Amino acid sequence: MTMLRTSVLALVALSLAACGDEPVPATASATATVTAKPEPPRSAASSAEPAKFPLVVVDEQGPVVNGQRSYPKKPGGLQKLGKDVGDLPIQGGQVPLVVEKKGALLDVVTLVKELGAKGAPTVKITADSRGDLPKELVVVPQAKMAGTAPPCSIVAIITKTFETDIWTIKGTRAIKGPKGFAGPDMSMAGDTLAKELKKCDSKYAFFTADESLPWEYGHMIAGAIVAADKDKKIEHLVLLEEVPVPGRAVKTLIEK
Repeated sequence: MTMLRTSVLALVALSLAACGDEPVPATASATATVTAKPEPPRSAASSAEPAKFPLVVVDEQGPVVNGQRSYPKKPGGLQKLGKDVGDLPIQGGQVPLVVEKKGALLDVVTLVKELGAKGAPTVKITADSRGDLPKELVVVPQAKMAGTAPPCSIVAIITKTFETDIWTIKGTRAIKGPKGFAGPDMSMAGDTLAKELKKCDSKYAFFTADESLPWEYGHMIAGAIVAADKDKKIEHLVLLEEVPVPGRAVKTLIEK
């Protein structure tokens, strides 16, 4: 049987040779493998994710910068805050800041001032606000204000009695808005802001609230300015370092 099988295979091979084809070993197709082209190694630069900016927060107790808490009102607290902010990789860029529900306005003002002193041109503040007002605001530290604002630029504040006052930096009669059922009457304040913004060709608007209040009220009046700016003229929403007297000229801005 074995000799007969060998003879048959020999005849098949001779027949294929006669046709001009080379016989293929029976094991060739069974053992052939495809060698994949190796992928080039990924460099560390291509696989690394962009570095996230360190967390900067103001909570009920005060500022927390990259995990470091400081108490600006206590001895040495302001110096510690300055050091913590100085360690941030600001490099002339915008700094994100999260303000929790009961964060104090004064703590936010102090931190934003320090961020500006260390080179931040703007600070993006995220905080809870009324549903019809923005929760994110990009504010300019007062010291980083470029140029001079026109005298007709508006100032808007919320007072410790939960009223609103709106006037101009050169000093004009303040338009007072009443207290509502649950804080300032922001509908009336919004109407006033819309009218006053149309009167002045300025890229600047200024805001703050009484230092005894939580940040949410500063955020509220700033958000009202943004919402009332239908023509989107305001490019620089400036957080004031001090609470001005309603109706009086804001000398630090007029003399700038």
